Amino acid sequence: MRRVAVAASAVIAVGLITAGCSPSTEAENKTEDANAAVCLSLEGLNATIDGLASGVTGTGDVTVGKAQESINQIDQAYQTVEANLQKLGTDVQDQVLTAQQQFEEAQMQVQEGLSGLDGDSNLSDMPAEEAQNIQNLQKSYDELNSSLGCG
Repeated sequence: MRRVAVAASAVIAVGLITAGCSPSTEAENKTEDANAAVCLSLEGLNATIDGLASGVTGTGDVTVGKAQESINQIDQAYQTVEANLQKLGTDVQDQVLTAQQQFEEAQMQVQEGLSGLDGDSNLSDMPAEEAQNIQNLQKSYDELNSSLGCG
């Protein structure tokens, strides 16, 4: 009988301790889940950017038209990143916000540069300025990824 009383006391004590820690643990779990979602969505964004960059370097058979489609996919993937960032709350650091702004500007420059090119031409034959814009997009992605602690 004494063992049962000791076991019951232990279960109650653990329950009280767990109940006392539950709100902070729950908040930590939500933060970890949000961080994981951000990093996962960034991986999807990176894959799309890599595909675009391979066309510029000539390692992929990418036309300007396909690159324009990639920019649309990058925009969709980035919207997923932004949605996941919002789940992190208002405590997003200035470094992250700056990295986001740089990424958005780089993305816009690529989009504008591609809009004036023939859709059937090969991306590896594009003007050097546009190739540089795509490299800037990759760099700004790396900075965003780093500022969020993903990688």
